[in-house]
Amino acid sequence: MKKVLWIFTALLMALALVLASCAPAATTTPPTTTPPTTTPPTTTPPTTTPPTGPQYGGHLRVAYTLEASSLDPHVGVSGGDAYYWQQMFDQLVGSDSSLVPQAYRSLAESWEFPTPTTMLFHLRKGVKFHDGTEFNADAVKFNIERVLDPVLRATPRGSFLVIDRVEVVDKNTAKFHLKNPWGAGLSMLADRGGAMNSPTAVQKLGKEYGFKPSGTGPFKLFDYVAASSCTMVKNEEYWGKDAAGNRLPYPDKLTLLIIPDETVMSAALETGQIDLGGVPLKDIKKFQANPNITVVSYEGSSIASMLYFNLAKPPMDNINLRKAVAYAINPQAINEAVYYGTQIIAKGGFWPPRCWVFDDTVPRPSYDVAKAKEFLKLGGMPNGFKMDVITWGATHTQAAEMGKAMLAEVGIDITLKIYDVGTATSKFFAGQESPLFWTSWSRYPEPDWLAGLAYKSDGYYNPGKLTRADVDALVAKGAASYDIKERQATYRQIQEIVLGEVWTIPTLYGVGYVGYWKDRVGGLENFYGWDAKWQLRYLWRKS
Repeated sequence: MKKVLWIFTALLMALALVLASCAPAATTTPPTTTPPTTTPPTTTPPTTTPPTGPQYGGHLRVAYTLEASSLDPHVGVSGGDAYYWQQMFDQLVGSDSSLVPQAYRSLAESWEFPTPTTMLFHLRKGVKFHDGTEFNADAVKFNIERVLDPVLRATPRGSFLVIDRVEVVDKNTAKFHLKNPWGAGLSMLADRGGAMNSPTAVQKLGKEYGFKPSGTGPFKLFDYVAASSCTMVKNEEYWGKDAAGNRLPYPDKLTLLIIPDETVMSAALETGQIDLGGVPLKDIKKFQANPNITVVSYEGSSIASMLYFNLAKPPMDNINLRKAVAYAINPQAINEAVYYGTQIIAKGGFWPPRCWVFDDTVPRPSYDVAKAKEFLKLGGMPNGFKMDVITWGATHTQAAEMGKAMLAEVGIDITLKIYDVGTATSKFFAGQESPLFWTSWSRYPEPDWLAGLAYKSDGYYNPGKLTRADVDALVAKGAASYDIKERQATYRQIQEIVLGEVWTIPTLYGVGYVGYWKDRVGGLENFYGWDAKWQLRYLWRKS
């Protein structure tokens, strides 16, 4: 009976993971957690409408704006890395827009919770890494231990510390022994921490592995040219199939062209140099009117613009001065001038619309010049102060320049330090170079990903690393609980602290726009994944 209870609990978690990715944008009502069955998860493909007319072969050319910080899922520090590594890797627990996470992407065929602190994974048989070595329980153990290794400084490590050890039960069965219950476990294993790397390749290549990865995914790396392109070729031995039973992937070749310049990106899409690419916001209407191109969008795809504070670095170690900064910024003006009015004014916290913990009722600073001046006085700086602000990319730089003028109106003088995204991220979080980071953030449906990494005292994305036992306890409670309603209440408490004390203040939630040539590209039904990243494994090149 006890074992059945925990299998039932595991299903609650899996269903919660699914519903988390498709919750309505404006609701804070918890999704239902009543499962249809108490049997272990099935690997039968979902009964969704399969893509029509998939065609094999060809070369699919896709353009993206950001360069990868690493192609190794465990050590990359940019959310944009997922556009690359997700094409080459599978995770132990998978998730995609089919709404049945175990159906396609999971390297585990099924899983169960024999007790609250053990997770048992039954692995797929016959799966190989790109280097020809076998995926098995030993590989699972290696990858989890790699994430936990403090020397590696893996990005998701903070959230994986709940894992005490991994036991190899047999060749195709791995058991996780946990220090305490892990309600966030399945969905955390569906992200970069659950990506499976070839142990052989990791050990053989050492530091070179970051741009010579070996996963089990549908595409294998052919060539990566910094600031230029990432070319992949079809993995002929890939185990995955689509909903109709067709073996994935469809194209023989996939190239991600790195095009940070909006004008160049727009020209490449308009002239057909690329088959699919992000649509510059200034050109949305132009492409929507183009009869050859279809534009698709996703609301809540990211935090398009945000203020990220280092609470340990003066002058942002002063809560009143942080509030002064937050109240001085006018998101509406920035949205209209920089983002062409296409984004959503942020009224909540770190989790954007369509995440199941999205909550726009938590009190937080909003634009109010009088309050900005009031908090300058309370902070002991009535005439303002000076500080450096790190940012990156053309759009963020434009937004930050507008912010600089807004802050100057209340006496705050900022100097912008502009880098590429990888350098900016490293200099702020690891280098402690600046008290404020003007940046954006990827969509992460599992709340523990951000809570554990950004708000825990030792989280990688907590730049100040100040000890906050109260927040640490809430983060641990949110990650451990198997009850969705309890988790939602806990994350509201976290947001009340974070927004009230001005740790991170989103200003705009993102709406992502992608354009593709309708006579060249098929398979867009499953294009956006649960994390709003591009699922290129489901696309095909029309002949």
